[in-house]
Amino acid sequence: MWNVGSRLGDAARKELKGKPLSFYTDHLAEVRENTKTMLKTKSDDWLYVETDFFGGQPTNNYCKWFHVVEHESNHNGQIKYIKSRVV
Repeated sequence: MWNVGSRLGDAARKELKGKPLSFYTDHLAEVRENTKTMLKTKSDDWLYVETDFFGGQPTNNYCKWFHVVEHESNHNGQIKYIKSRVV
């Protein structure tokens, strides 16, 4: 489901471009709810479990989720800007 959006290019333009704003915001809300549900099942210790990320470099889940939240914040700002321009 997420490969097209993460790889972008012609396939993403064909599949994702031109959708109503609700298409994107509804998907974002769905993912956010799934994430909150999943994170409720994790302990604080889970945050410090070592794993690989960024091309196989060692890190931990805390660093990965900090990165995710940082991206979410950035994209949320982009979405708010776009909504203010089209609605």
